[in-house]
Amino acid sequence: MANIYKHHLIVIPEDDKYNNIVNGIVLSSNVDENIFNIFRPSGGWLKVFEQLEDQMKHLERLKYRHILILIDFDEKFESRYKMFFDEVPSEYLDRVFILGVNNKEFEDLQRFFSLSNFEKLAKKLVENCPDSDLSNWKNKHLECNLAEIGRMKDLGVFDWLFKK
Repeated sequence: MANIYKHHLIVIPEDDKYNNIVNGIVLSSNVDENIFNIFRPSGGWLKVFEQLEDQMKHLERLKYRHILILIDFDEKFESRYKMFFDEVPSEYLDRVFILGVNNKEFEDLQRFFSLSNFEKLAKKLVENCPDSDLSNWKNKHLECNLAEIGRMKDLGVFDWLFKK
């Protein structure tokens, strides 16, 4: 359980695949595992948005809380990204983020990297992030996340998310 008096990240995954990815990220050697609070999979992207709405109620009181939702964009990135920005009040946009795969099938991402193990896939995705090397994200499955990752970095999330 993350310390609420320090920067921490609530992660709301859509399904077990994203949950496994987050678990792999937490196990990565360059990530501070003590800052994560991972929710159970929501069971659908609309349910993720419901949980997000519920969790945003705590942001005013918990100044160090950040929220990351993980959803499938199902090749509808623009509309779901817009929905996200419509849902999150402007005063919290510096602490709430969205990432996901822009495919109908998550397995397309696994095939792209030739990795069936979610932990190995997760480690591959975050291994060079602290150095701002996002080459593993520059593909048709993940490139939709580059602006959001840039926003996270610009807002200082990388400063406490990754070990120095």
